[in-house]
Amino acid sequence: MLDLEQVPSVNEKYKNNFQAAALKELLNIYRIKENSYIQEIENIALFKENHKDKIENTINSANQVLNNYFLFRYEWDMEKTNIPHQFNKEIDWKAIPNGDEEWCFMLNRHRYWIDLGKAYYFTGKEKYAKGFVEQVTHWIDNNPLQDDLKKYSWRRIEAGIRCENWIKSFELIKNSKHITPEFLAKFLNSLYQHGIYINSTFTNFSKTSNWGVLEFHGLFNLSQFLSEFKLAKNWQQNAIDNLETCIKLQILEDGSQWEQSPMYHNEVFHCYLNVNLLAQRNNIELPEIIVQKTKDMAYANVKWQKPNFHQPVLGDSDDTDLRGLLTLAALIFKDPVLKSRAYITVGYETQFLVNSKQIKAYNNLEVKNPSFLSVYQESSGGFYMRTSWEQDATYSSLHLKKLGCGHGHDNILHFTLYANNRDYLIDGGRYSYVNNKWREYFKSNTSHNTLGVDNLPNTVYQDSWTNKFEARAEGDFIKSTTLFDYGEAINTAYQRLEDPVKLKRRMLYIKPNVWLLFDSFSAKEKHTYSQYFNFPDKNVEILNAGIETTFSDNNLRIQPIKSVELKLTDEWRSPEYNLKVENRRAELFKEAVGFTSFINLLYFPELTNLKSKKIPVYSRRDVLLTDEDVEAVSLEIDGKKYTILVVHNSSSPANHFYKVNSTLVQGEVVLIEESENEKQVHIIKE
Repeated sequence: MLDLEQVPSVNEKYKNNFQAAALKELLNIYRIKENSYIQEIENIALFKENHKDKIENTINSANQVLNNYFLFRYEWDMEKTNIPHQFNKEIDWKAIPNGDEEWCFMLNRHRYWIDLGKAYYFTGKEKYAKGFVEQVTHWIDNNPLQDDLKKYSWRRIEAGIRCENWIKSFELIKNSKHITPEFLAKFLNSLYQHGIYINSTFTNFSKTSNWGVLEFHGLFNLSQFLSEFKLAKNWQQNAIDNLETCIKLQILEDGSQWEQSPMYHNEVFHCYLNVNLLAQRNNIELPEIIVQKTKDMAYANVKWQKPNFHQPVLGDSDDTDLRGLLTLAALIFKDPVLKSRAYITVGYETQFLVNSKQIKAYNNLEVKNPSFLSVYQESSGGFYMRTSWEQDATYSSLHLKKLGCGHGHDNILHFTLYANNRDYLIDGGRYSYVNNKWREYFKSNTSHNTLGVDNLPNTVYQDSWTNKFEARAEGDFIKSTTLFDYGEAINTAYQRLEDPVKLKRRMLYIKPNVWLLFDSFSAKEKHTYSQYFNFPDKNVEILNAGIETTFSDNNLRIQPIKSVELKLTDEWRSPEYNLKVENRRAELFKEAVGFTSFINLLYFPELTNLKSKKIPVYSRRDVLLTDEDVEAVSLEIDGKKYTILVVHNSSSPANHFYKVNSTLVQGEVVLIEESENEKQVHIIKE
């Protein structure tokens, strides 16, 4: 028996060989002590009425777990599955049934035991508590902490994750007759072993990876649940210190987690939310930087959240709803802006974690829309543009940098578009971490709405987590006004070629629903240049020298302003791990020697009356300039006229003046807005 510093009566009984009495007293203590997580639902009958479907799903899941049948489908499962696996006899905790070791890791995180706890809570049926005790006992007996299991059931990340899951499961079941003093001793000893193991090291990898947060979030959980034990205070302080180190290193100034994946940002965010929740509950003073940066992470989610409330599928991410996490964040921080992007009332999962007083406070919390619309996350390079905070808003994004390697994809200059309550241009997703053709396929630049040269990748893939060559961006610049959003950057990837190629994307968004992409390529010799556009499904066709979706209404058209070749191919996208669905990709391409450019107009023909044409540009001395130097496009959008001028090459400051549509202007990127009586010149970039 371990040293229970806070309960000397148990210690005394145990030391005097009254083990049975000691364990019985300890069980009573754990039954009556305040839970770390699970709070009593005030009106259980009303709760059951309001959440019939979710409770039914929970009980179905619990029944499957009792039958050793596993399908990982929880909302924030890091690696979901769609093919169930059932063990005919006992569970093999090292099983890798589909050749993906992530399945084994998911099995050993034990999230599904919480469903056993909930099923017991709702039904009172002892079979769920009995199943929990049997599976926990089997796991402990078959998974000693030894080196050969540290790649499987005892990876440090799994050890950290399951601490939360074990605690929540136990708190739901602790009053069952199957929770015996003997089982409690085995259970607590194993958790104590988890704490010793997690606390034994803190590597530089952990300090700079989501792993470290998941590990020491687990230790913080243990310090609260095992508060009677001598080492608990030490664990609490070490966990807080190490989580402070992680948050300082990993969370950037714009609030995003550096690995460039909203999915892993939110795994980390989940942990820090829990730390804030338990600290508030137990009157623990956290370092201010943990509190502030947790809130910054919440606002990063607000900034990139799509109108349908989902996170963007950037890097290794799934298409997941953010409202549950933001509900808990709004509740913890009492923040009306966060509530505007969360659920209006506390949802199914969150109600287990908060008491009736907190629920009432949340229900009374006002809702306030963010003060911003379009925003650039400068540290991580995401430019997110929107017309409003309504669900029918138009939303687009431009990815101008790349930081994360393992979880980041080959997506510099990647552009997405969501409008009219649907996706039009999407990120390909992640699908798998197995080092095979699919991992490379979904990480590649062609699975993103970006650029390519000679059918070569931007970043050269090596394996699931590393690259032989890493594409870089430079020269990122954005400008945002009520009329337009503008972003640009250079991709240096193909400067590695024997004949170096410089890529630059400029995107101009004229609100509310017109986009211009100016993509330029500079080299000396002949190359094939490509633009890639990935669609959510196969509802797209080549029509009138352009690309157009074929929905029943509100279709998107991609209209090349300059001559290009077009092709559509049947491809795949992955909205979640282990799931791929058919879609189509458009490639716009051409061969060219030296400099060339693509100019594409994106708009909704059914919603916008639009005319466009490429127009000549002259120097201040009325000399016609070449496309290599400068290009311009005139637009008429619903009767209003615009001229967009983009300078590719200015040979000297004296050539910084241009005449276009009889108007003399200066600047590298210029938008001229015309009405009946007025002409307004917007210098977007000097």
